[in-house]
Amino acid sequence: MWTDTPLSRHLGLKAPIIQGPFGGGLSSAALAATVSNAGGLGSFGAHHLEPEAILETARAVRHLTEQPFALNLWVPPADPDQPEAFERGLALLAPYYRELGLTPPQPPADDYWPRFEDQAEALIEARPAVFSFVYGVPPKSILDRCRDKDIMSLGTATTVAEARALETAGVDMIVATGFEAGGHRVSFLDNAEASLTGSLALLPQVADAVSVPVIAAGGIADGRTLAAAWML
Repeated sequence: MWTDTPLSRHLGLKAPIIQGPFGGGLSSAALAATVSNAGGLGSFGAHHLEPEAILETARAVRHLTEQPFALNLWVPPADPDQPEAFERGLALLAPYYRELGLTPPQPPADDYWPRFEDQAEALIEARPAVFSFVYGVPPKSILDRCRDKDIMSLGTATTVAEARALETAGVDMIVATGFEAGGHRVSFLDNAEASLTGSLALLPQVADAVSVPVIAAGGIADGRTLAAAWML
């Protein structure tokens, strides 16, 4: 049966289908719990939450389901070009701000997002079945502690090189994220423009390159595309 996979066996899922997390406050405990109760893996995008809110979110999901679920965080990107990129973008838009009489935005403060390490501490304390993440690879110490707590780790890759980096770091599962996948481009070894391989081309390359379970994301909208991803 197509539902019998290492992922579904480990987590006790009826079907190896994962609901993608929604960031920026668009996730809900009700949606994550509904997916988990239906036999898939519900997910909650927690990258914007302070540590105590992450713990409260986990409690809220558990109030609605006894099934496994995932919490998702963003790994802070190492981006030395970020201030220069902000200035280049601002220069392109400056004429429009002047024309409309608007004050140009300021660069985001260093504390714009909660500190990732503090979020990870809360997530480990919350002990979801799965810790999923985007934009990179968490420190080894965090992955090791997740493994000690029986929290599976799930990282996203937009290229074969990223998939290999995740496996080398000890990540349990990898999402091969084709350019059709919704939300952010989650590239971390190269820029988004250089990481636009389509799902049906990326998926078999990643499956051939790593030995951990691979999950397909992007362009899967009906039974035909699900079957295609399964065959690849």
